[in-house]
Amino acid sequence: MDRRDFLRTAGGVAGGATAATAAAGTAAAQEGGGGGTTKPVFPGYVDGAAGGAYSDMRGSSEVTVEVGAGSNQVAFAPTNLWIEPGTTVTFEWVSNGHNVLPNSQPEGAGWSGHDPLEDEGFTYSHTFETGGMYTYYCRPHEQLGMVGAIAVGGDVETETVGGGGGEVDPEHMGVPFHPHYVGIATIVMMVVSLLFTFFQLKYGESAHASGGNN
Repeated sequence: MDRRDFLRTAGGVAGGATAATAAAGTAAAQEGGGGGTTKPVFPGYVDGAAGGAYSDMRGSSEVTVEVGAGSNQVAFAPTNLWIEPGTTVTFEWVSNGHNVLPNSQPEGAGWSGHDPLEDEGFTYSHTFETGGMYTYYCRPHEQLGMVGAIAVGGDVETETVGGGGGEVDPEHMGVPFHPHYVGIATIVMMVVSLLFTFFQLKYGESAHASGGNN
């Protein structure tokens, strides 16, 4: 084996290693990707709310919120809601002894809620015209976490959740180990191949493969 063959072999090994490593990197990126989802920053008032479900209902002209939902019948479902101005929210009682009262709302909104205690089957509707953040509660069960929030329009503080960013441990991001092992195995293969080629060049062809004219 001459030097030209050695260089050709070494170049092939290096090229294969580069391709394999790039493929491994792409696989890792696909496993760990994700741009995240934008949602409103809801007030701390609803941090301990029963239920806790969030629903983005922008684009819907009518939305239903269950009153007295959950296994303990002390939740609004969904608890946190994002709608557009002009959306009508219908509060539908699914258990007994609840009301819906505003805790906070944008200036000039004028939402009064529904104070009387009602039972399963009752409905109350309100159209939210003023943009901003609303929080509300059920008076008899507020201390049990029966509170909720409604973000109206785009003029509310938002955050991005569920996305990537920064250096993280791939295992913690749920990236399988195999893409990383592919890169390590490729490097090992490249080193072994180059060593084999070097010894072939230095010490000559194998005795079983000797050439020449007879």
